[in-house]
Amino acid sequence: MLVIGVAGAAWGARFLFDVGGATGKVVERRNAVRAVTGARTMDLRLTEPSRFGPWFFRLVGGIVFLSGLFLLFVGLALTLPG
Repeated sequence: MLVIGVAGAAWGARFLFDVGGATGKVVERRNAVRAVTGARTMDLRLTEPSRFGPWFFRLVGGIVFLSGLFLLFVGLALTLPG
């Protein structure tokens, strides 16, 4: 639990605080995949940019960050001698 908590907190912090432009890269990648899928399937709705902007990925990052911290502290409490 401790290791999963550390990994979750690190991943969530990366998106919550936009380290290295993580949210912008995810939004660009998502829109590019939607455009390619729309061109393949001839679905014109997919060629439009996604409604989920950087705010959505920062929100998810915040939730994962807090959950990761919770798991980290639970794992730490189970690891330490009582």
